[in-house]
Amino acid sequence: MAEIWIAEEKVSNKFLEELGHYIRFNGELDSAYFISADGEGYVEQNKKILLEFLLCQNRYPLFVTFIVYEEQTGEYRAFLHENNIDFTLSSLEEKRTYYDFSGKHQYQPPCFTARINDSDSLALLLNKTYWLAAENEFFSISFSDNLLFELGEVVEWKRKRKRSIASFKIGQETTFMTIFHDGAGFYLFSNEEKYFPMEKLVSNLPKGTVITQINDTLVTGNNVKEE
Repeated sequence: MAEIWIAEEKVSNKFLEELGHYIRFNGELDSAYFISADGEGYVEQNKKILLEFLLCQNRYPLFVTFIVYEEQTGEYRAFLHENNIDFTLSSLEEKRTYYDFSGKHQYQPPCFTARINDSDSLALLLNKTYWLAAENEFFSISFSDNLLFELGEVVEWKRKRKRSIASFKIGQETTFMTIFHDGAGFYLFSNEEKYFPMEKLVSNLPKGTVITQINDTLVTGNNVKEE
């Protein structure tokens, strides 16, 4: 089991702006957890941590939403069909631009939402798709079908642009995850009592998880040391 650190962060507009993707909540959440492993091979370690966390929760169905590059649509559609994973495929409303030897091209990003009903399908899908999150494409996992994309106006480099904004519906019991920049960990968003306060989250981690830091507190064995 890789060593991890956990930070609890207050959810605010500033916090959402710094997640790396355009995200909004239809409802309210007070705080979120960031869970990460550092060091060499951190992408693979964080993928493993995420998978082990989800396997430990043993809650299905899961709804995994990820965006692919336009030319990969057929590959991922075939992969999901071959592995009998139910999915929906849509095109986001925003337009992306790329250039090649033939000039300028625009396309609407393909967005998959896969419905995962068992641990084998979960492992297959994460091993196939986590690299997209590491390339900073949008990637989320939810215990409910609570995500829609809405076209909204944002400011990038002092210019107004139309972008697809991930809008999560916050119900009575809601838990979902998004992947951090470069695949270096994940955010856990939840209003379920089983994850709050921090002690409850720790009790719901996979057996054998080694925690090296919680917020600003270093953890050594059963001891903690303030930084």
